[in-house]
Amino acid sequence: MKTPNLYTSSLVLQPTILTEPEQMAVINNWCELIQKKERPILAKQFNMDLTLLRKVERVTAEELQKSFAPKNFTAFTVNVVVRDTAVLQPLQKGILYALENSEYIKEKLASRRKILGAMTQTVEQEIARLNKLHGIIETSLRQPGNTGNRVLLNVSDISAQIAELQEKKFNYEEELSFLSAVNVLQNFYTPLNPTFPVLLKQLAVGLFGGLFLGMCISFYLHYRRKMSI
Repeated sequence: MKTPNLYTSSLVLQPTILTEPEQMAVINNWCELIQKKERPILAKQFNMDLTLLRKVERVTAEELQKSFAPKNFTAFTVNVVVRDTAVLQPLQKGILYALENSEYIKEKLASRRKILGAMTQTVEQEIARLNKLHGIIETSLRQPGNTGNRVLLNVSDISAQIAELQEKKFNYEEELSFLSAVNVLQNFYTPLNPTFPVLLKQLAVGLFGGLFLGMCISFYLHYRRKMSI
């Protein structure tokens, strides 16, 4: 009756800046802070209310796919055990905040945004140049005379190059708009029933614990009686 209800949930993330082992090491460090009762430090990292964080019992990370590549960007899960399911959404926001607001991550994100912006601008300039060339060629082809001295270019090839560059531009713009330290593949779900305690397990532990304690008391009384004779 005194055992609190504990709920488990999982968040699936995909790192984009750090490798998976590095990201998991950061999360495991959070678990150590909880075990050491250093929740105020973690609350500051999460930018989260300490009273809500006190309802979090455990945070662990688990990789979804074993890989030994130097840059392993496969997804991993963040498993949590909480006393109240209402803390799951604030906790998810806190986890994402902590993963995206370290000095190193912010510098890497800023650098990546700058690179993507420069690449987008370069592609736009190339598209403008090809469009201008395309227009010059079409105008030249419509003019009579001097056809022998005219440089023949394949207009369809230029159109294909423009379409390819447009696709690159859209990809850069999409990556820039969704750029973050981690991608959320699955949010925390809200469990309907507590994971702990398990009634049958509790009853079994109580039964065997009671039997063991009863045997210890019986042996003690028997030994005491023998010693008093």
